Amino acid sequence: MSFENITLEDIVRKLKDARRVLIACHTNPDGDALGSCAALALTAEALGCEVKVVSPDKPAPRLEFLLRDEYTEFKAGREENFDLICTVDVASYEQLGSLGFLVDRGRVDFMIDHHAEGTPYAPCYIDPVASAAGEIVYDVYRTAQEMYGFDNVPDVSRNVYTAIISDTGSFKYSNVTPDTHIIASELVEEINTAEDGGMTTDEICRTLFGRRTMSDLLAQALAINKLKVYEDGRLGIVFLTKEDVTSAGLEESDFGAAVETPRSLEGVEIALSVRQSFSDPTVYRVSSRSNCDVNVSDICASFGGGGHAKAAGCKISAKTPEEALSIAIGAFGGALSL
Repeated sequence: MSFENITLEDIVRKLKDARRVLIACHTNPDGDALGSCAALALTAEALGCEVKVVSPDKPAPRLEFLLRDEYTEFKAGREENFDLICTVDVASYEQLGSLGFLVDRGRVDFMIDHHAEGTPYAPCYIDPVASAAGEIVYDVYRTAQEMYGFDNVPDVSRNVYTAIISDTGSFKYSNVTPDTHIIASELVEEINTAEDGGMTTDEICRTLFGRRTMSDLLAQALAINKLKVYEDGRLGIVFLTKEDVTSAGLEESDFGAAVETPRSLEGVEIALSVRQSFSDPTVYRVSSRSNCDVNVSDICASFGGGGHAKAAGCKISAKTPEEALSIAIGAFGGALSL
């Protein structure tokens, strides 16, 4: 099924015409997903809407400062209270997780995304050149200001800045473009000169990258302990079962950055974290990163997932952990031998 492409102006008009708006993000939300959703919510509020942001999974503690609403499970039926529903940073139906019923019921009015390898499920604005969904939301915000003339909202800038530095690894990744730096420079100026007493850019960075909870450190230690390499050291995998996580007194949400452990290991060309789902032990969540020319999004797409050439995710179904690991090694390790 194909869906129409919409413009920034279309998005703004849809928001302006709405009374109550629901904004949803993807499973295991990261800084881009939450920051972008929060920025779009503030933009919609500036246009006169009542807004709620929902996530299919509980965010990691270090990202809780981005939450507009306390995390709660959002169930079918409650969407009837909203006259406009959209998603941000969700590349495919599968990435909505427990919120997939929004698509099943035809309730998603539009989607905003920046993944080149996604599968649209609603009218869409997709810009694969954007380093983060936050860049697109920033364009929506500026377009809304041009069309309806409201003042700057400092927290929009803070949330967009958070989204961008999260998805670019503080501007380290190959998805950074000249426009990314231009937008970031505008955001830094607005954030650090704002007089509302909100967070400055250095405080945002310290919150995201410079503060570690005991759970963060325990999760990193477990990830290091579980790291193994294959394909002559070119494939690094952190493989975690539900028992591994619970026996350490941790939760699924503590391991959102686990893939960074193998990614940083010298000689690793493809890095994976493979985590057994708490809700369904036959499902394993895969987060992949490429340090080479292999497009991991293509591999993830074969499992119903997707993302970017250098960073993508998917789910593997397997009866046992051993089978899941074998499938992951075969798919990603096989790509290294081509």
